[in-house]
Amino acid sequence: MKDHYDFSKAKRGLFYIGDKPFDITIHVDGSQLAAHPRFEIFSESAAFRFRLLDDSHVIFTSDSFASKDECINAVSELKQTSLIASTVFA
Repeated sequence: MKDHYDFSKAKRGLFYIGDKPFDITIHVDGSQLAAHPRFEIFSESAAFRFRLLDDSHVIFTSDSFASKDECINAVSELKQTSLIASTVFA
């Protein structure tokens, strides 16, 4: 990996795919399996995000969503397709 990348000629939105569905794959090894995984939905500067937690640390955090309903829908889709965890609201 390089020490520095030059993005001065990058084009914003070049690979944007709009509202097309996409799959999120999360790989964890046996040492990272959470004993009590849960999703936490929280607000941050007028946006909503979620994070996957276990008993001791944050496993991952999402991008921001404009509304709480969008955030809840994203968590629901993740739970249906890949992970099983409860949802808590912070």
